[in-house]
Amino acid sequence: MAKDLKMIEFLKAKRTAIDNLKAIQLNLTRCVGEGMIDSDDAYYNELLAFIDEASLSKSWGELIEVISKAKILEVDVAAWLSGHGQTSISLPWPKFPKGE
Repeated sequence: MAKDLKMIEFLKAKRTAIDNLKAIQLNLTRCVGEGMIDSDDAYYNELLAFIDEASLSKSWGELIEVISKAKILEVDVAAWLSGHGQTSISLPWPKFPKGE
């Protein structure tokens, strides 16, 4: 039973991480559509890679790694948006169970 609860927590965290990445992607796409330039689609391509990595993660360790990189990208995209006069909000990333 405890194992099932851990799996449910993992799947919820995975869904939250993917949703957050898609929210960043949506905001980035909107801003690029308004004329802001994402050089060589660097942020967009990183987001796609992180969405794939999060979707394919099978353990807390893999998911933690993706989320750590995604948080850095979130800050980078927020700074990029700020440089173009746009604002963003900080996303609520999943918390990990103790011992993971």
